[in-house]
Amino acid sequence: MSEQYCEASPLAVSEHEEYIWMLQLQQPEQIVQHFELYKFDAEPELSLLKMSIRNVIEQHPDLNSRFIFSEDGDLNKIIDPSFDLGIQTLTTDTNQLEQRLSYFKNKPWNAETDPPLNALIIQTEQDILLALCLHPILQESYQLNNIIEEIKNNYNENQINSTQLQTILLETSEQTASSPTLTSNDQNHDQKASNTLSQNEISQIILTEFKNILAEPEMTAEDDFFDFGGHSLLATRVIGYLQNRHGIELSFNDFFKSPTASALAQYASLKNATTQQNSHEKLEQAPLTFTQDFLWQAYSAFDFSPIYNLPFAIEFQDQIDEEIFFQAFHDLVVRHVGLRTLFKIDNEKVTQSIAPLASLNQYKWFWSSNESQGVTLAEEAAYKFDLSRELPIRIRFLKNANGQQTLSFLVHHMVIDEWSLNSIMSDLETAYYARLNQQTPRWDMPANSIHELAISQQKNGLNSEHIQYWKDLLQGATYGLDLKNSATSTAQPMLEPKVEWLELKFSPETYQSISAFSRLHHSSIFSVIYTAIISSLQKTGDLKEIVIGTSASGRTDPYFFDTVGYLTTMVAHRTQFSPEQNFAQLLEKTSQMLNKSMAYADTPINHIQKALGLADDAGLIFDVYIHIHSNNALNGAFKTPQGDVQYRQILPERNESMFGLHFEIMDNLINDQHQLSLIVTYQAHRYPTALVEQIGEMIQNILNELNRK
Repeated sequence: MSEQYCEASPLAVSEHEEYIWMLQLQQPEQIVQHFELYKFDAEPELSLLKMSIRNVIEQHPDLNSRFIFSEDGDLNKIIDPSFDLGIQTLTTDTNQLEQRLSYFKNKPWNAETDPPLNALIIQTEQDILLALCLHPILQESYQLNNIIEEIKNNYNENQINSTQLQTILLETSEQTASSPTLTSNDQNHDQKASNTLSQNEISQIILTEFKNILAEPEMTAEDDFFDFGGHSLLATRVIGYLQNRHGIELSFNDFFKSPTASALAQYASLKNATTQQNSHEKLEQAPLTFTQDFLWQAYSAFDFSPIYNLPFAIEFQDQIDEEIFFQAFHDLVVRHVGLRTLFKIDNEKVTQSIAPLASLNQYKWFWSSNESQGVTLAEEAAYKFDLSRELPIRIRFLKNANGQQTLSFLVHHMVIDEWSLNSIMSDLETAYYARLNQQTPRWDMPANSIHELAISQQKNGLNSEHIQYWKDLLQGATYGLDLKNSATSTAQPMLEPKVEWLELKFSPETYQSISAFSRLHHSSIFSVIYTAIISSLQKTGDLKEIVIGTSASGRTDPYFFDTVGYLTTMVAHRTQFSPEQNFAQLLEKTSQMLNKSMAYADTPINHIQKALGLADDAGLIFDVYIHIHSNNALNGAFKTPQGDVQYRQILPERNESMFGLHFEIMDNLINDQHQLSLIVTYQAHRYPTALVEQIGEMIQNILNELNRK
């Protein structure tokens, strides 16, 4: 079975190699290299040992191959005699041996630059050891026990004296932590120690998560999470990581009440860590997730029209290299499989499958400005996707008469939500900078796919406890909205209702007063404005109660925090008003309700309404929708050697709305200055403009009054 090196021409990869390559790219934490550590019964000759390892690698060139993703979208295996062999030597003290081995076993692997087999010859004051690491990308063809046998045979064939080299296996990657020879790092240290953690230790663990999530290494235990850019979604991430990694439980209400690591430690309860053991099968095909299924039902009801297109658009302040941008976005399409997902209907059953990398160049999804003359943003926004035949994205550059570039980033809602944009734009900036420097981007975090969530949901079903929570909250509520206005109560539904919108802009001083008021009352900017909106609606219609819809990220499992996909859920909250309640009291009630519900916000609204006994065609139980766009990812900059290329979002036309009143809170940080506004989109045949303007004025008055409190 001897092979010899040939010229460095690309070789086809196997299905297994492509799958492991993709898993390494997207979920590197799931890759476990095969590791074995040997000692010798007699001291070997080092030069002969190195030569024997080199001879075995040269006999099996795959062991020193590299895997390159070409510009044509093909994954190739490259074998080149000029590649460095993965053979290293090390001299170390015995007391440092475990640390050195841990680094050797766990160091990151780059398919383009690192060989699948690495060998480390270790000299201690007592022994000579040999450590071997084999990447699972070659596990179909090679096993370490066979490789070590070939090394020994080669050594024995070439030695001068008659002493046969023999090895003793000390450790393998399959050994447990109770190995009598060498102890491995205990990955569950926090879980095992959690029952004995002091309050100071808990505070330090919380602080570490703060620093990591906010990228603020200088934070102290007394620093406020929200002063360093924290918001509710990041708080969700902190709470999830503390529970899963360390067994530390915190509630959202505690988080807003005491947003420092030191103060939060007082409210923490200690449980067993619940790190999820995820199975990662080859997901050639998956069902829809619960939220995707809800959206698909609505999408099909509208005859698969463009109503669920998300027509994002950004304007560049300086020139961007369109070819480099294509390469960078191609990296994202490879990394985030949702962006290359196809949807098939078979016997009324909808499934989603991933377009293979090998066939990616068969799909047209990118157009340069030279290919886009005469095309408008409006035309792109109205494009009707065929999700069974084409990728759910269309990336198109446009140029105006002055040569300024605009990007149309059209994506279908089935594969993305607003939270996904943060991952996409962050990764795009990373990839663009890497490609400018003729490098392949390196990812700090894996890109776990929504297809895994779909498989998990299919196995486990809906959480009945979560459904019961919403049922208890909403049972017997007054649905919809009646403001005692003849138009709101008598208007008939229209297939294409007339939609208007207005914008309320707030000064920096008003932003500061809202922020200060929210801190004073252990709340958030979203909760304060939410309370101002429902208070205005209550006064306008003399309401006893109201049901409001809002968005939740749907990412209750930390494993899917950075997943690109449609995970967002619509949830409904019921507020009952009391005549004696002032604004601060209503805010406290609202904040506690919103914060508590976050842990249950993975249940789609259609399943909640079904539990309430409503028919599938009953429509939504709310007519008012409130949500926030915080630190919009479509405002940012691409780094280049010549300086940053700034980009800004072009707001889309608002000519459609499935809600009677839709309130969008816009909180963006532009040039270190907060820009806060409230956009109100409304169905004008039901809510006359004069009435909406009156409601808007009441909201502004309430928020302006906070500055005087």
